[in-house]
Amino acid sequence: MDSELKRLSEFDEKIQEIAQEFGLDFFPQEFDVIPAQKMLEILAYHFPVNFSHWSFGRDYEREKTQYEYGFGLPYEVALNSNPCRAYLINTNPIPVQVMVMAHVYAHNDFMKNNLHFKPTRRDILPSASEAAIRFQKYEKRFGPEEVERLLDSGLSIELNINPDFFIHEESEEEQRERLSTPSPVVVASGPYDDLIAPKKPDRPSLDYYNKKTPLEPERDVLLYIINHSPKPLREWQRDILSVLRDQSRYLMPQRRTKIMNEGWATLWHLRIMDRLFKERLLNEEEHGNYNLYNARVLATNPRTLNPYLAGLRIFADIEERWNRGRFGREWEECQDPKKRETWDLGTGQGREKIFEVRRSYGDRFFIEQFLTEKLVHDLNLYLYEGKQEQGEIRYVISERDWKQIKSLLVSHLSTFGTPLVMVEDGDYKGKRELYLKHSYDGVELDQEYREKTMEHIFYLWDRPIHLESMANEKKVVYTYDGTKHTTARRE
Repeated sequence: MDSELKRLSEFDEKIQEIAQEFGLDFFPQEFDVIPAQKMLEILAYHFPVNFSHWSFGRDYEREKTQYEYGFGLPYEVALNSNPCRAYLINTNPIPVQVMVMAHVYAHNDFMKNNLHFKPTRRDILPSASEAAIRFQKYEKRFGPEEVERLLDSGLSIELNINPDFFIHEESEEEQRERLSTPSPVVVASGPYDDLIAPKKPDRPSLDYYNKKTPLEPERDVLLYIINHSPKPLREWQRDILSVLRDQSRYLMPQRRTKIMNEGWATLWHLRIMDRLFKERLLNEEEHGNYNLYNARVLATNPRTLNPYLAGLRIFADIEERWNRGRFGREWEECQDPKKRETWDLGTGQGREKIFEVRRSYGDRFFIEQFLTEKLVHDLNLYLYEGKQEQGEIRYVISERDWKQIKSLLVSHLSTFGTPLVMVEDGDYKGKRELYLKHSYDGVELDQEYREKTMEHIFYLWDRPIHLESMANEKKVVYTYDGTKHTTARRE
C-alpha cells in the first residue's frame, strides 16, 4: 500500500506539470483515499462532516443499496474549496486513480475560474463542520424535534434562492435608492425633438418604498423569510436557515454547470492520460484497465443524458470549429454543403475559445449556443420511449427533431424542475400575510408538493400564505391559513 501511495504521489506531481503546461489554472489540490463506506456518507451528506437530518439518512440508504446491488460509486468526489479537496475510492486500480486525479485537476480549474463559482464560499468544509456542532447544541437546548421541524421547513424551499447570486446583489438600501431616484429630465432642443422619448412619469417616492416589502418581486424566498418573518424567528432559527441557504448556494453552481464541468474534466483527463501513456509512465496492462473504466465513463444510455460524454463532445466541437474558422456570419450564411465540408480558414482560435467558454458559461447557454444538429445526431440525443415487449422494456425513439430536443434541454436547464416562485408582497392586506407568485411555464404545480411546501412556509412565517398560479389555464390563488387549504379563482 505504501508503494502504491508513493507512486500516486509521483503521478500527482506529473499530472500537475502537464495540466499547467496545457494552461489549466487550479487551487492547491489535496487527495484523500477513502473506503466505499466513507464515500457513501459524503454523497449522502454532501460534505465529509455535516449536520444530521433524516433526508440524509434516506439518501445514504439509497446510495448504499445501489452500491450493494452493483451500481457502483463515482470514481471521485471533488469539492469546490481552497485548497480543493477530492476523495478517491481505495479499491480502484492505479491507472483508474491516475485518470481520476487528472479529471480532478480539471474540475479544480473549472471551479476556480467559472463565473458561477466565483462568489461561492471556499471555506465550506470548516463551515459545515462548525454548523454540525452548533446544531447539536441547539438539539440539546431546544429539543431534536424543534430542530428537525425547522430543518424540514427550510429544506423544503432550499432551492428557492436566487441562482444568479454571482451577479452583484443590492442591499435593500441600494435597491430603494435606485427605485426612488427620478429619471433624468432630457430637454429637447432641435429639429429631431420627435425622436426623443417623452419624459417618463415620476417614480414613487422614497416614502412609498419605505413601506413596500419587498421592493421588487424577490426570487430568494428563503432569504426573505430569514430577514422578514413576523413569527418572529429566533437567532438560532435564523442561523439554521442561513446555513441551509449557504449550502444551497454552494451547491447551485454545480447544478448549473454539470454538463460543462464534467465535459471539461473529461476532455483534459483524456489528454493528460494520453501524455502519460506516450511517456510510458503507465504500462500496456494498465492501459487496458484505463480503457475499460474510461469506456464506462463515456457510455450512452437511452434513459438519461451522459454529461461526461455530451460535455466532452461539445467542447471538442467548439475547439475544432474555432480552429477552422467555422463561426461568424460568413460561415452561418454558407449554404454550399461541399464548401462547408472542407471549410478551414486555419484561424487556430480553438484553445482560446474553449477557455473563454469555460470561464463565462453555464449549462443552459452552453447548450443553447453550441449544441448543433450534427452533435444531437452523433450523440443520439433523441427522446426515447420505453415499450413493453415479451416481458422486457425496449426503448424506441419518439422524437428526432433536434431543435425540439435542444429546446427541451434548455428549458430543463433553466429551472432544473424547480418551480420559479417569487415573493410579491410580504404585507398582503396590511396583515403581514405572505403573497407568492408562481411563474407559470405551462406545467401546473403538483398538488401534494404545493400543499406540503405551503405548510412548511407557514411554519416559518406564521401568517396565512397565498400562492398565485395557473390551473386549467385560469389564474388561481391557493391559500393556507394554518388549518386548511382553499382555492380562489381570479379573472
